[in-house]
Amino acid sequence: MTTKTTQQDAARASYLRARTLVDRLVDQVPTLPNAAEAHRSFALDSYEARLHFGVGLDAGRGVLETATLVDTEPVREAKHNGKGALIAYWIGLRTVVDGVPLSAWALTNAADADTLLPPAEDTNAAESPETTATQPIPTVSADPAAVVAPAITPVPLAAMTTAASETRA
Repeated sequence: MTTKTTQQDAARASYLRARTLVDRLVDQVPTLPNAAEAHRSFALDSYEARLHFGVGLDAGRGVLETATLVDTEPVREAKHNGKGALIAYWIGLRTVVDGVPLSAWALTNAADADTLLPPAEDTNAAESPETTATQPIPTVSADPAAVVAPAITPVPLAAMTTAASETRA
């Protein structure tokens, strides 16, 4: 019986640490989350703190406020539907505060995500492939049918001269 009591005491202590962190953050963050919980999944031996801010710009601001309080960098993650189409963005954070895992999340649309956390140059290209046109890269192969060459569109010299003179006028 001592082992079971010891495990319960450890779990109770973990819960109390997570609950204390949740309460402290809810008291300090200006934007109130929709839900705040001390949570333990089946795979974890300890509890974690979770803040769910909901949907929209104000919810995203709540995550940024929380990130400032716990001195961590928020992240922006694309959310796709089952077919791979981009449908929204998560603004969130994952960190450890006083030994307690913490996560805080909000769901936003693209415009709100851009306002809250503008995408990095390389992230933007990866998230919206339709906005960038790329030429195929030539490949080397022994099979001529497998070689992909970039498309080359010839422009007559006369057209280039005409276009240049029109822009100066």
